Amino acid sequence: MKMTTNCFLGSIFSLVFVAAVLVRRSSSSEDPCVTALQIGDSKRTITEDPGTCGGLCDNYILNGSWYRLDVSNSGARMPESCVPVWHCGTYIPIWLNGAHPTETNQVSTNVRACAQLKFNGDCCEWYGNINVKRCVDGTVTYFAYQLIKPPYCDMAYCAGSGPNCGNSGSWNDAIQNCTTLYPDLDQNPTLIGPYISQTANTRDSSGKAFTATSFSLKCRLNYVQRQTDDGARYDVVFDTTGGVVYTKTLKSTDIPEVEMSESYLVGHVDQNVSCRATAYWQSAFPKRSEYKQSNSVYIGIKLYYANGAEIIGSLSFQEGDKVTVTVQPSFPITTPACLNQGVTPCSPSYTFRVYTHQLYLSNCTISVSNGSIASFVFSPIANLDLIPQRIGTFQLIPDNSAQTQGSIFNGYRSANKLVMITERDWSHCSSGGDPHVSTFYGAYYHIYGVGQYVLVSIPSRKIEVQVTFTPCGTSPISQSGTVSCNCGVIAREGNNIIGINNCPPLSSATFTRYLTDVNNPGGYIYSSNSNYKTIVLPSGMRISVYVANYVGYIGVDVDMYGLDGTVNRDICSNSLTSLGAECVSTQCDRYKVHGTNFFNIEQGTQSLCDANALLVPQCDCRPTSGGTVGSTCPMPDGNVPLLTLSNTCNLPLSARRKRSPADEDSVTVATPSAVTPPRNVALPASSSNIGSDQARDACNRAMMASNVYDLCIGQLRMNISLDMQSCMLDVQILGDLVMPPSLLAKQMENRCKTEIISSNSAAKDNNIQIYDNKYCSTGCSTGGNCVQGTCQCISGYQSSDCSVLKGAVPTIINLQAPVCDIRDTTNPDGCNAVFISARNVSDNTLACKITETTSGKVLQNPAGRSALATLGRVTCPLPALPISLQLSRDYSLLSYSINVSLSNDGSAYSNSMKFTVYDGLYMICDARGCVNRSGSTRLDGANNVALTLLFATFILVLQKLV
Repeated sequence: MKMTTNCFLGSIFSLVFVAAVLVRRSSSSEDPCVTALQIGDSKRTITEDPGTCGGLCDNYILNGSWYRLDVSNSGARMPESCVPVWHCGTYIPIWLNGAHPTETNQVSTNVRACAQLKFNGDCCEWYGNINVKRCVDGTVTYFAYQLIKPPYCDMAYCAGSGPNCGNSGSWNDAIQNCTTLYPDLDQNPTLIGPYISQTANTRDSSGKAFTATSFSLKCRLNYVQRQTDDGARYDVVFDTTGGVVYTKTLKSTDIPEVEMSESYLVGHVDQNVSCRATAYWQSAFPKRSEYKQSNSVYIGIKLYYANGAEIIGSLSFQEGDKVTVTVQPSFPITTPACLNQGVTPCSPSYTFRVYTHQLYLSNCTISVSNGSIASFVFSPIANLDLIPQRIGTFQLIPDNSAQTQGSIFNGYRSANKLVMITERDWSHCSSGGDPHVSTFYGAYYHIYGVGQYVLVSIPSRKIEVQVTFTPCGTSPISQSGTVSCNCGVIAREGNNIIGINNCPPLSSATFTRYLTDVNNPGGYIYSSNSNYKTIVLPSGMRISVYVANYVGYIGVDVDMYGLDGTVNRDICSNSLTSLGAECVSTQCDRYKVHGTNFFNIEQGTQSLCDANALLVPQCDCRPTSGGTVGSTCPMPDGNVPLLTLSNTCNLPLSARRKRSPADEDSVTVATPSAVTPPRNVALPASSSNIGSDQARDACNRAMMASNVYDLCIGQLRMNISLDMQSCMLDVQILGDLVMPPSLLAKQMENRCKTEIISSNSAAKDNNIQIYDNKYCSTGCSTGGNCVQGTCQCISGYQSSDCSVLKGAVPTIINLQAPVCDIRDTTNPDGCNAVFISARNVSDNTLACKITETTSGKVLQNPAGRSALATLGRVTCPLPALPISLQLSRDYSLLSYSINVSLSNDGSAYSNSMKFTVYDGLYMICDARGCVNRSGSTRLDGANNVALTLLFATFILVLQKLV
């Protein structure tokens, strides 16, 4: 017989299919519902005859393999009654002489498959046993068959009882016949909402009733709703950026709309939501239309600039810019926010904490509710850090995890919003020695007044730096015959004031003092080593202070950006005095402090509080596991603060103070008299008169010892001739070969750094890299050398700045807080650490030792490393202590005391101090011990347990008597 084209194509299809099924056999461990090979020939239905091409032939089937007979009508299963020859698209059709399984995943084994071999023959003249499994895929039920290979060709398995609907139609169970390919769905669905719904008499966690609200989104389809079910089905899928969140199937009799509640969007805030739909006729193997896609709706927090423009993508600002960000949800805030508040009537709102990096904030928390505008102001931290562009971030996280349970914000954390921070041009001013001033505008002169002077003043930014000059020697060179020296500096920005004092009369130890709240940082001070301290104010203004080892001498360097162009207002803006001239007596009176003298303001004063000052606390921390801000968060330049400031001015000092001052003792500043000082003030002892050659040699050696000398002097050709003259003069006047040369080297390094950053040289980036690799901010003390930006200690010294002798034992001065209440929810660190002020500590080898006060049992060995939070400020993480709210509730343990000591080497320990953890509901504790709330009995760690056990026994006896 001559083969037609259609017959030829059918044969090709069979050959291809044969090749495909031979590639893979099903493993016995695999689920046949998943792995079954599909046989998709629609000619296998009972109504199909083989025609003139020759019938279907299943001789490619692999014995023991599973197959799915996938044809497009409801009869896509093997017939369970006799099928005569010349049906099912083959000469010899195979039918099932038995029943299919009726339960999902049920397997019927050894079911007989039969075939009639000739007309009017026995319907089961040929037979063999096969296995059948019932499978479900969503709403579709089908069967998998473990078939055997037929013995003859033109012999094939039969499937389906209806007609072949072809490629242009689909089987419809509702009418048991073929119909159009898909039901009507010729337009894209529309996503609308959010919609608000209300439910009266909802109860919160305290049992109070309120009217609950929630929102939903609706996906609207465009099909025509029918009165009777014609078998049309519509699958609707809600998608977010994170994946599918909700699905539903509609019948043709349903309203063409699907509503999804906000509960399905938990974990999908700040994502686009859309819906899509597909149409098909109800059958075992439906043909589905392509999905029609809706518009998208953003469900999340939107951010806007002050002008109303939406913030999209990353932001880009310069250091110190002040940017207002408005926070607005794109959906209504509903009453799931109230379920855990116990407040009636409920006003739905959420409080978010704003976590930042490299940014200062006006406020660290915001409250978001319906109809209100929540906003914060951020300012990129200005940092003299040799990095032309830095990246800052801010992130919103619910402040109360309990409040968000059951709400759309459960587990929410916004993505970090990136802020590209570009560096500004910086200006440099220095005042050192007796003193010599190098101004922002290039003037260089000597000032010999005594008293308080204004070093820097920019009223528009509420910035002022004051210095104290004190008598420090006589000199035949000076016109007045009297020399004065820098001895103190104090700076104000907004409501923050912070200073460093070395003015007489003091002991040899200097101290720092701060004048406003320390609850949220808005500025900070850190020590590089015992002689160098740096004040950093909220705008990024940096005041580097070199402190002599004796009273009456400091050097001050000021680095800042954003000068307002006003000259002759203060010492650093002087452009009138001729180069190298002296400014004595009344010539420099215009620079004296004529307003508020910051040195005379008592700590905690509110007189400078200014509501209009843009004071920005720094929330510069990542969320911890407890969701709080840690007290040892690193500052933007990698250093850690001795103390930090904020802008809170409306509380008494006792309520505001969170931490004690830095490691130095806090005493009142004694300011020198503003009158002309007496001549012949005593100088520091000098072994001999120092000549100019010896002074020049000392100043040269100090500068050449700097790791950046070759770059700054040799390569960049910095002109330091006047600085050198001043250094020599100071050495001779003070009789000191150490401090003036050290100050010269430090001021050279600071000035060089500022000039590199502010230059437009093509070699700027290369110079930055060289400086950064060679400069050691810690100064390396006298016990080490700076190598590639790191201090390498010489033999006998240790710590990051090589300032601590090996074998030295730390000394604990005091504990920041000797007690800790486990119920104090305002404590960001909980009772998980002890904060210690100490001396003689090595930050890179320091360890804590924790022992039980009553028994002396060691709870944490020195191998448990401590964290050196600041110079002289140590944080000791605590092990798990045997005290908890559960133990206190059953009176098992109400307080627990430990002793804390420190070691630099793990063998020699410091003195120890007691730290007590207690339950403030029942006890009041201080450094002396604990008393119960009635005040009748004093308890300590030794008898507390016994007393509480005795009380519990008394209660049990009383219960038995009753």
